[in-house]
Amino acid sequence: MMSVSYDVFAEAFLNKVVDYDFPLKDYTRNGVIDGYMRRAISAFKNVCKYDLSTTRDDAIRTFDIDISDEDMDEIVDIVSEGMLVQWMKPYMYQQENLQNILNTKDFSSYSPAELLYRVREAYEMAKKDFTNMIRDYSYNHGDLTVLHI
Repeated sequence: MMSVSYDVFAEAFLNKVVDYDFPLKDYTRNGVIDGYMRRAISAFKNVCKYDLSTTRDDAIRTFDIDISDEDMDEIVDIVSEGMLVQWMKPYMYQQENLQNILNTKDFSSYSPAELLYRVREAYEMAKKDFTNMIRDYSYNHGDLTVLHI
């Protein structure tokens, strides 16, 4: 049986937040990113045809599972989108953190209320994208016979 490294998901996530310097390095960064990944997988587990919940080994940061090449890109994209949602969530509530991820010019061009509105808008869009990706995956890969239509 093959294994899938957590790094596959971490790299896809970091590519989505490339415009910002992710504040943590190596071991500490992995702990934070792995937390985002676990929460994203939790939201996706009921429709994913691969068991990413019980096959994971946090000690060696791998899933003891064989995911086909044709499914890998789609699953990584969905999970990393969910990780993006998890990463953005706390910024909706903490204006001082926003100042840290935006440069001074960007931050000063918005009032605090406008900035929070923009962050909430970006978060809601990412959340909607994640939900739609899960819905599309479920439609494309699910067993529709269980719907009793």
